[in-house]
Amino acid sequence: MKKKKRGIDKQVQKIIGIVCLSFLLGTAGGALAANLLPAGQQGELSVFLQIALEETSEASFLSIFWKYLKYDIIIWLGGWMQLGLFFAGAAFLFRSVAVGFTSAMMMATYGAKGILFSAATFLPQNLLLIPAYIIIMSASIYYLLSWQEEGPKRALKRERRRKQMEYCILFGVSIVLLAAAAGVERAILLA
Repeated sequence: MKKKKRGIDKQVQKIIGIVCLSFLLGTAGGALAANLLPAGQQGELSVFLQIALEETSEASFLSIFWKYLKYDIIIWLGGWMQLGLFFAGAAFLFRSVAVGFTSAMMMATYGAKGILFSAATFLPQNLLLIPAYIIIMSASIYYLLSWQEEGPKRALKRERRRKQMEYCILFGVSIVLLAAAAGVERAILLA
């Protein structure tokens, strides 16, 4: 029993490590993409970013929450089916690239002030969003792999229900983190 638990712990650690590494690589890729843009396109995107920042000051809590929740739902649903892992990974990668790209564009647009602006307006909600996405993506991979295990039919059914319940609880935890992040973002926009 202890060997199996130790094996599960190592599997979970590997999954979390891979998910964190992929998030970091996606963020770095987004930042690199922003920095590799030609100066003309970077200027156009900077103007677009400034306009978008002005317009989002009127965003409601629900619109901000939905902005984050849709990716969480895609990742969570991806954990229920084989092919869904591809969509979950794509949504996760998109979020990581978007974080890197947006922060790099803020720094390119505002220069030295961009670092402070990014830290004040972009970092607080991402301190909640990034763990939420890492939790749900790691759970998605782990539970998708664990649901494929074979065993006695009756024990398998009980175990599968328990794992499904755990997976749903982790989804609920990530939704709470997303709601908190949306609240933080809304508070920043009102300030």
